Amino acid sequence: MNCLLNKIKKVLFVGLGGAGQRHLRIFSQLLPPSTKFLAFRSTSHTPLLNPDFTVVKNFTIEDKFGLTLFDSLEEAFQDPPDLIVISNPTSMHLKVAQKAVENHINIFVEKPLSHSMVGVNEFKSLTLKNQVCFFIAYQRRFHPLLQKIKKLLTEEALGKIISAVFNVGSFLPSWHPYEDFRRLYAFRKEMGGGVLLTEIHEIDLCFWFFGPPEFVICAGGNYSEVSMDVEDTSHLTLGYPTFSIQVNLCFMQKHIQRDMRIIGSKGYIEWSATGNRLLWIDYINNKTHDLSDPSYTNDHMFTSQANYFLNDFKLSDSVKQLESACSSLAVVDAAKRSITHGKRVFLDSLD
Repeated sequence: MNCLLNKIKKVLFVGLGGAGQRHLRIFSQLLPPSTKFLAFRSTSHTPLLNPDFTVVKNFTIEDKFGLTLFDSLEEAFQDPPDLIVISNPTSMHLKVAQKAVENHINIFVEKPLSHSMVGVNEFKSLTLKNQVCFFIAYQRRFHPLLQKIKKLLTEEALGKIISAVFNVGSFLPSWHPYEDFRRLYAFRKEMGGGVLLTEIHEIDLCFWFFGPPEFVICAGGNYSEVSMDVEDTSHLTLGYPTFSIQVNLCFMQKHIQRDMRIIGSKGYIEWSATGNRLLWIDYINNKTHDLSDPSYTNDHMFTSQANYFLNDFKLSDSVKQLESACSSLAVVDAAKRSITHGKRVFLDSLD
């Protein structure tokens, strides 16, 4: 039987903002009714939200999910939960995860693992030593059309890769209509904000599709009219031995987009979140495949991810999860150094 679904009797949630509440909602649907849900919230700032991030009035998160609240992690760990779901601000992820590993508690953490590489390698070693299940929430790996792209690349259906471009554009002020965007972690450096960390999904997809790059070149900064102490825009070049990838990220862009294109010697792939459309042109067989599913939503990805974690995840899978968590963060670290010093940064030069 699965190593997690039938062993999870208590789940502790640390952080119940928009992301945390989505995880809570989905886990509460998938786990047995007898499961106890616990929470530690440092601010209790975010109200109960609907799936579309509108506020549920006259009802609390505690009432909705029957949460048992704790005033500190130490108190919550006195009778350790079987699983901790970490979705507080990015700069606090690693500290909480470290305490969980020390207490032999399985971890499900919202991306990214941390806001820097400091302490990450030590955490990785301790997690493996203590045989704790570790999973990082890169839910885009569970998107059916992105999985199709991964399969085509694995089968070398595109031939030799020549180049790829990934674009992400969103508008931070509209993310959470119930609060001032200046309070969001993404807006603030001390919380691990900035578009590189916030939109790290595409960097993870590059790692998933193509493996780690040799070097990173990045230009970026606070380019919008809204003053902030983090980068709202970045343009990364990921260098591989025989090709390069461009990743363009901006979270102060009113025109919303999420798309990619991959050019190979034997084919071409183009995907856009708008309409959820995948175009694959097979040069060898002179065929064009046009797939789309406009009804697909973000919640579908999160649910598929949680189902995999509960029903198929094994302790040995933690190795690859730690690798992906560390690799994507190392690319962001390299990108930040490249912005600061104005030059390429090789991945093997990172501490």
